[in-house]
Amino acid sequence: MACGVLPMACSSVAATLRLMTRTTPSLRGRHRVVVAGGGVAGLETVLALSRLAPGLVDVELVAPEHHFWYRPLAVAEPFDAGRVVRFELAALAAEVGATYTPGELVGVRTDERVAELAHGADVPYDSLVLAAGAVPEEAVDGALTFRGPADTERFRGLLDEIEKAGHGTLAFIHPGGTGWPLPLYELALMTAAELAERAPDVRVRLVTREAAPLELFGGAASDAVRDLLVQRRIEISTGLYASSWANGTVETAPDGPVEATWAVALPTLRGPDLAGVPRGRGGFVPTDRHGRVHGLEAVYAAGDLTAFPIKQGGLAAQQADAVAESIAAEAGARIDPRPFEPVLRGLLLTGGVPAYLRAELGGGRGETSLVANEALWWPPGKIVGRELAPFLARVAGIEPLAPLEAPGVVAIEIPLETEPVAA
Repeated sequence: MACGVLPMACSSVAATLRLMTRTTPSLRGRHRVVVAGGGVAGLETVLALSRLAPGLVDVELVAPEHHFWYRPLAVAEPFDAGRVVRFELAALAAEVGATYTPGELVGVRTDERVAELAHGADVPYDSLVLAAGAVPEEAVDGALTFRGPADTERFRGLLDEIEKAGHGTLAFIHPGGTGWPLPLYELALMTAAELAERAPDVRVRLVTREAAPLELFGGAASDAVRDLLVQRRIEISTGLYASSWANGTVETAPDGPVEATWAVALPTLRGPDLAGVPRGRGGFVPTDRHGRVHGLEAVYAAGDLTAFPIKQGGLAAQQADAVAESIAAEAGARIDPRPFEPVLRGLLLTGGVPAYLRAELGGGRGETSLVANEALWWPPGKIVGRELAPFLARVAGIEPLAPLEAPGVVAIEIPLETEPVAA
């Protein structure tokens, strides 16, 4: 039977197959937790609950994909300095006694405590965790949008084109809005190191709406990153909002056109459209400091789909830890749930000599920095999660990032206010 001929029949079959792969229902008497999303926030929640509330919760992980993708090294793939790996969600869930159901969350009926999946499937819950991530969208018309692993080959092709041309200007653009700018700096630094050998006459430029490079991390860290950019002969244009690239120029405000033979930009993000779930600016879900969704009973959220303006794996894991503690306490665990108190940690691939930088801001009361040649957290991976990082190191084979595996790193750490200004 061809789906092109009988699409409704094929849709029904697909729905049946999804329901057949559902795992067994919750054990009687346990608090049933449904975690919707198979990324960092979702897995961190599952792992934290398994440790905090053993025997008290029955956890079901629901995700449209069958794999967890370890994405932070996507920027290193075009330079053969790292690779993106994937792991079966069903196996990872089973390792800690959770179950896995393939399916995409499309809505919530809070009066019935039911999560609605695509194709009509319903999943009951006592507590629901929204961890479905955000949707990347093109932010700079005409530029190559680098979203992650799916754009690796396109970026490799661009590097080959640039090498053949031998001269011109390559612009890396941080368009602003909600997101995480660090990967753009990694791409710029590693590309500059690569082109110094392959096409030394090509200029590299970084265009950002930030007032200073990686300003989220504070002045000392920003100065250190600026020094790295200067050392790689990367031109820096700050305070510019880029809208499009065409015919050798990037259109920006307020300064007007910026020369660029080629352009690479990060995407902007928007929140997913989930029926029955409140959405704020950009479609993101508003929560309190314990991850409770505003106006909904027994529904929590963690990660990129929340209204917290910085979208980063380590912060998603910290949000998930706060959510897991709240749910564990509700299920009967003897713990005092702690709120989300964000600490931003960044490990910057540079293509140069390894260096670790730690910067702390004391809520406007001063700033301290430390530069060292050793890791500032353990395991010193790209995703810093209390549960997920050691779990991946132990079970999934993700080893700590070492100098021999990456040409150079700068690690940056800084405490944040709970409601920082959006980058």
